[in-house]
Amino acid sequence: MSLFDEETRVALIELFTKFPRKLIDYLVIGEDCHTCNEAKILAEELARLSAGRIEFKIINKDDDEAKVLKPRYVPAWIYDTPGKNIRYYGLPSGQEFPPFIFIHQYIATGELKIPKKIIDAVKKINTPLHVKIFVTPECPYCPHTVDLFNQIGLVNEKILVETIEAFELPEEADKYRVEYVPAVIIGDVERIDGYAPPDIIVKSLEDAEKKLKGLASTEKGGI
Repeated sequence: MSLFDEETRVALIELFTKFPRKLIDYLVIGEDCHTCNEAKILAEELARLSAGRIEFKIINKDDDEAKVLKPRYVPAWIYDTPGKNIRYYGLPSGQEFPPFIFIHQYIATGELKIPKKIIDAVKKINTPLHVKIFVTPECPYCPHTVDLFNQIGLVNEKILVETIEAFELPEEADKYRVEYVPAVIIGDVERIDGYAPPDIIVKSLEDAEKKLKGLASTEKGGI
């Protein structure tokens, strides 16, 4: 029995048939995980519907491969990008399922939806940035934020994009006092609460880079 209704199942199959190349994701699971079994079932179903166009390498967090990838939580979906820099922690359900599918489409086709001016600005960032996006399955604005940041991560491998399901993995949500979503933390020096348009997001990335460069200069005795 499929996890999806007939309309969704047909739409997924149609989308997957247009992928010009095969994708290989990692799904990292562990024993102390409430949704890892559901994540595994989802991965297997998507692989079946894709007719081999998406493969999920399911590994345990204690495996050598997982130690190289260094996922911070499980289940961890690590997408098939050269830098393995775009990740989802938790079960991509509800409103978070569409951006989970779209990122595969972007990777497979190489086609993005974001404007060229955004792409050009993101390419100029040369400082590693760690982006944490806190989401929940029922948040209507979270998919837009996740989708944009996922594309940003494809443009610039120096930007590590991690989407974190806040209800399922509350550790960092509590640390950053996340009261509503989406909440975005950039390098621990910039924060965006709620939906923000692309130009504001890019400015926040640029501001984070400036702050982190300033901190580095200060640590080295600079002005």
